[in-house]
Amino acid sequence: MANKLALKRDLKKTNNALAQLNRELASQMVLLASQTGDTGPLIQAVSALRSAERLYSIDSTPRENAEVQQALADTLLTIGRTDHDTEALQHAVEAYRGAITIASLIGDESMRRDLKKNYSTAKALLGDRVKTQSLFKVA
Repeated sequence: MANKLALKRDLKKTNNALAQLNRELASQMVLLASQTGDTGPLIQAVSALRSAERLYSIDSTPRENAEVQQALADTLLTIGRTDHDTEALQHAVEAYRGAITIASLIGDESMRRDLKKNYSTAKALLGDRVKTQSLFKVA
């Protein structure tokens, strides 16, 4: 029984280390993309972030994951806005959703508000502005 607990502890440590490496890889890929304007590294960043997320349980996701997700989304938003790249904007929207979810899970309302503003900006650039229904359609 003690051996089983030790193995579980070792597995958790290994998963945490691997998740941190994936998060760091994603962060470096975002930095590379922001410096070069190349979207290729962003695809690798998305993959690395997904790997990191699979290694954490929902209640133990660190704030750093939200920060890297936000950096990814911000970079995609900048590229999308600058190059009129709708695919980058669509990925920015998805990345903002992920970051908003993590911010909600960790209880960071300030971060969540900032993310929602940028999320709305990305959606607006895509032409997905929220349309209010007329009173006649509601009734």
